[in-house]
Amino acid sequence: MSDEENQTRESMARDKARQILGSEPETFESPLTVLASPAWRGIEGDIWRATTTKNSVILKHYHADVGFYVDASAAINAAEQAGRIGVGPAVVQSWHDDGIAAFEALSDPWRAGGLHDAVNATVRSNVISCKKSFQSDATLENDACIFDEIENLYEVARSGNVVTHNDAAVFLEFFRDAKDKLKSSGQDRVPCHRDGNTANIMVGPEEAVLLVDFDLAANCDPFEDIGCYLIEFFESDAEARGGFEEWYGHFDEGLFQRSMLYGLADDMRWGLIAAIMAVQSQRNSLEFSKYSAWRFMRLEAQAKRSEANDRIRISA
Repeated sequence: MSDEENQTRESMARDKARQILGSEPETFESPLTVLASPAWRGIEGDIWRATTTKNSVILKHYHADVGFYVDASAAINAAEQAGRIGVGPAVVQSWHDDGIAAFEALSDPWRAGGLHDAVNATVRSNVISCKKSFQSDATLENDACIFDEIENLYEVARSGNVVTHNDAAVFLEFFRDAKDKLKSSGQDRVPCHRDGNTANIMVGPEEAVLLVDFDLAANCDPFEDIGCYLIEFFESDAEARGGFEEWYGHFDEGLFQRSMLYGLADDMRWGLIAAIMAVQSQRNSLEFSKYSAWRFMRLEAQAKRSEANDRIRISA
């Protein structure tokens, strides 16, 4: 992205901040370091904090190069829903056509989440509570199926000669079988955050939690939300079993395996997304390929296990 394009984007966001704050921001800066690896953070949109002596807001301006997997207007709508419910920062104002949203600026001691929060039982409980509230109280217009998304992303990668993983086609067949089994088992459809990344929670006083980045939010099988959470918060099946029970209230082997299939599919989804970004995005200073390799490596470790197909057989 050229300096001129960056300046244009910043100028547009600064103008929105001026409208909200009622005067020229005294400071206008990014509060975070954008990373594709080791954590996926700040990729979907530029983030700015605009501040005057009396007020402060956070602005997010979506990038065009993520349009193949993010519907910016739908993401903003989901963030507005989360703010209304109280499980995300309040959206102060939004400009859907421009792909810009302004959020309340959370002050200290609020901070972005990290991997260390995954071992904190209170934080985990609060994350689950927020996601459940979003499922029960949000109203979204867009539906999604992660298996269909994988098919579409695989085709984007194939048609663009994007290098993904040597066994990507094998993984695709695995998830086709998983989709058929889960479809035959039936499923509900509720509003879901669909993001397990610990960087996409805010942790505040007394370990309170708010969700951020609703870039993939949509109506889908609620066990996808559980799977995306489990695959990021726990390093092994043994630990994930306890995490499932924390979420669901009791353990159910079939539903646990259903959730884990969605978690593995999340690795496939992000492996493909990052691989495509590595080729198509002009932001070539970011380590998209490295992130893709990590998600595929974790998927490979699971999908190539002898008992991998047992997940599909046992899932309910």
